[in-house]
Amino acid sequence: MNQQTMTIWALIAATTLLAACGGSGGGEADSELIAKRTPSAQLQLKAVSSCADWRGFAAESFVERALSPVYYYADGGPVPVAAEGDATGGASAPDFTDTNTQEVGVDEADLIETDSAHGIIYAMHRETGSVRVIDAVPAAASHEVGRIDLGASAYLYGQYLDPVAQRLTTVVGDSVGTRLDFYDVSDAAQPAHLGQYRVDGYYLSSRRIGTRIHLIASHYFTGLDALYSSDAFNSGVNAWFEAEAAGDAERADEQRAELLALAQAEANNAPLAELVPNTATAVDAPLTPMDCAALYRPEVATAMATLTMTSIDMDGSNAAAIGAVNNAWMVYASADNLYLAQTSNGWFFAPFQVDQTSVYRFEISDSGPAVPKGAGVVDGWLLNRYAMSESDGHLRLATSRSDSCNSVNPNETCPAEASVPTNDVTVLRLDDNALTQVGHVTGFGNDERVFSARFVGDVGYVVTFQQIDPLFTFDLSDPTDPILLGEVEIPGFSSYIHPISDDVLLTIGREGGEGGVGTGNAFQLQLFDVSDLTNPTRIAAVTPAIEPDDYAYSLAEYEPLAFTYAPATDTTGLLSIPAQIGSPAESRAFSGFITWDIDTAGVITEQLHVDHKQTGGGDACPPVADGSEGGCTSFAPVYYNAPLRSVIATDATSQTLYTLSDAFLIVTDAVSGTELASLEF
Repeated sequence: MNQQTMTIWALIAATTLLAACGGSGGGEADSELIAKRTPSAQLQLKAVSSCADWRGFAAESFVERALSPVYYYADGGPVPVAAEGDATGGASAPDFTDTNTQEVGVDEADLIETDSAHGIIYAMHRETGSVRVIDAVPAAASHEVGRIDLGASAYLYGQYLDPVAQRLTTVVGDSVGTRLDFYDVSDAAQPAHLGQYRVDGYYLSSRRIGTRIHLIASHYFTGLDALYSSDAFNSGVNAWFEAEAAGDAERADEQRAELLALAQAEANNAPLAELVPNTATAVDAPLTPMDCAALYRPEVATAMATLTMTSIDMDGSNAAAIGAVNNAWMVYASADNLYLAQTSNGWFFAPFQVDQTSVYRFEISDSGPAVPKGAGVVDGWLLNRYAMSESDGHLRLATSRSDSCNSVNPNETCPAEASVPTNDVTVLRLDDNALTQVGHVTGFGNDERVFSARFVGDVGYVVTFQQIDPLFTFDLSDPTDPILLGEVEIPGFSSYIHPISDDVLLTIGREGGEGGVGTGNAFQLQLFDVSDLTNPTRIAAVTPAIEPDDYAYSLAEYEPLAFTYAPATDTTGLLSIPAQIGSPAESRAFSGFITWDIDTAGVITEQLHVDHKQTGGGDACPPVADGSEGGCTSFAPVYYNAPLRSVIATDATSQTLYTLSDAFLIVTDAVSGTELASLEF
């Protein structure tokens, strides 16, 4: 798989990088390293006029990257980074919960998919690279009826199920890049393979809207990589840095021109397949280069990561793909548009930046390719896709600004707006081919950063955190005048916000630390009454019961797809989330799922523990919130089989819980806690 092959180093190390590139540092060049703003015009995408235009842009971009102090360039080569037939015999099936999506009607690839009408669960098993087809009704007789093998070396990103058309699409990464496989599952016991689509690059994200899937993959071309080992090119790079350090602009311009000539010659001789993304639309079909007419680039040279956006039907037909030069890594989708966002920490065209986020809009439809529809820039950095939301022709964003300018340029003058760490909610209007700022509110949660956000209709919720957690509420009914209405401060923080009614939010995050400051050893569930947006109040908070030397973590803290809520009435429901408790005592160690009864009156009651761990000297290091393995030696050595997803099935008389880990699918009566079935993969 081709991967993006540059590393963005911390800007604070810029002087060191200059030296590594052959420059002496100091001199006049340093005085120009002042944080800048990037004009939106530089971000706008335009169609590539020809393959020759593309080759010229590639050469210019390669040279600009080599001369940037933000990108490490060395003779040893670049440093890679990584940056969803009726087998039941006609039995009546309960209602299964669906994938927990951000927007109604915009499906997200998930490891587990459900077909309520036929009582079927499609569960991905990552260890064997397969989809297990489970006849899940009746619950006590749950058993595997079919299997789809995707390749033992494939990385499973997720799958999509269209239960009406009985189509399943799997999304995997393999040695080629990113792959979609399309299946007819009308006979669940014998899924029929309909076709395949492959594209260069690693999987970034995807969405399903109706019967069409929109796939985004990131690809870095290799056509100019021979220059990394070219003595002439390396010498030219060193000479340019020396000229810059000496303040000799004329000699620096001459060196740049020589480097560009070398890069242009390499680009002209490179096979097109090494300069553009390659795709294939059939099993065993060779990868072919994308048409240059389907490529888009910005007005300014930039690091040549190409995002491929493919729109394709769930039977593998009507594929339409475009490629855009873009280093975006975050994807949000509404029913009508895809948005790609990139933070400014190392924008190639202006490496010393105040904190900004560029946003690119692509219009999607039920046929044809995505179409670029303008770009915009907002202050601050986005946390995740939930910090974006489209509504009634406007895009709302919640961002954080840190004191990045002073931290990378302590001896330089910084713009005033880059000097105070704060947060922003910005509203962009969706014009025909532009994203124009029309509303903005700032100055809340100073010296903190956004830890979660959610936009629901005309209301916005933002949580910031440093030592305590303020929850802020916003009135967005007038896009040109967003208003901060209220806030409530509580210990700890919320990392995911889930509206369970018009007036109540259910959140998950971390509990407060000692004295209510910082964070403690357990994840925390909270209920907030937001019926009065000027005075939001916390009405309930619980943590799992653990001992002082235990540590409790949930995947649902940072993966909303792992958060499963099944409403029972307008005011009550059942929550199931993965949970892992690391403990020095094996009897307290836990790796599985915990359920809670939720009552919007302000009651959260812990119910079931469904354990997926296995004893016997396994992993001694359960995951923790920051992804590290700190404190591993104090934990009991058990197999913390990763708990991944759960499904709640509800009928007139009962509720059943289906829980999926890397080792098991366990079926449990959600009321009594009785295990009904266990499938070991």
